[in-house]
Amino acid sequence: MLDHRSHPHRPRFCFASVLVLLFVVCRGGAPPAAHAQDDGEMQDVPVGAQQDDYADTDPSALTDFHATLDPHGTWVDDPEYGTVWVPNVDEVGADFAPYVSNGGWAYDDDYVWESYYAWGWAPFHYGRWTWATSGRWAWIPGRTYAGAWVNWRVGPEGYGYVGWGPRAPGYVWRGGVAVTYASMRPGPAVFCGRDDVFARGVGARVVVGPRASTIAGETHPFAGVEVGPGRPAAFGPPPASLGIRADAVVRVSPNDRGVAQARAFARPASAQAMGAHAPRAHVVRTARPAAAPAYAPREAPREAPRAAPRAPSGGGGHRR
Repeated sequence: MLDHRSHPHRPRFCFASVLVLLFVVCRGGAPPAAHAQDDGEMQDVPVGAQQDDYADTDPSALTDFHATLDPHGTWVDDPEYGTVWVPNVDEVGADFAPYVSNGGWAYDDDYVWESYYAWGWAPFHYGRWTWATSGRWAWIPGRTYAGAWVNWRVGPEGYGYVGWGPRAPGYVWRGGVAVTYASMRPGPAVFCGRDDVFARGVGARVVVGPRASTIAGETHPFAGVEVGPGRPAAFGPPPASLGIRADAVVRVSPNDRGVAQARAFARPASAQAMGAHAPRAHVVRTARPAAAPAYAPREAPREAPRAAPRAPSGGGGHRR
């Protein structure tokens, strides 16, 4: 495995170049230059409020996370992705990457990202992350909880590596309305050894350089599995299917305040007690993608997040 850190006698790999290359390998084309394109044909679809649940496109997603996120980043109107939140670079570093930096994996019925940022309970369990036109990672608000909004990649049986990357946004926010597009694509995957998946600060174990692109070509998307009758499909491969011993699987700590807060925020009754809005009836605006190709070449950014480990800053439970 290649070490992502610099060495005096080795060339220093740029994590940005790895991400761009993995876009090509994993998706069969060049990096997306424009995911959300509007050809002028729109249709508003009513969404009725469910009093016991939040729709992912509930407009409260644009307001309910401000108290947590405002001190740690900036809300901007991205020309491609609409209303997004961008974390402060002086806090997360120029090498920040979602579901890589300053956190680690735990497992219940599915993988749960335990962020070490005090504010991490919000953008790693709600909404989607995307590589924005600014050349930085940006968060698109959403109101439905998940342990982690990621896609997983696996190899043949017994393969020694596993990968994951941000799931594709389902919509963008324009003028306070969720607008869906058919041409949106997921973020690039990163990879680590299967025995490192549950390592504390897993970002330090991510493979970079030529080996990463080789692994990407040897893996395929994991389709998801049913975790029980009437239970939603799990996003990630069960640890046993990867050959990870049961005693090596890190479980979500009951002392992890971030995960507990994220889960409580998913239920209207407990979320409103925390200052959130009740579920709202609203519309979702749908648009057909423009005729232009979904993929077009884009110059790789000169500087982009590298997967560097960072010391825990609170919000993370005990890990081995």
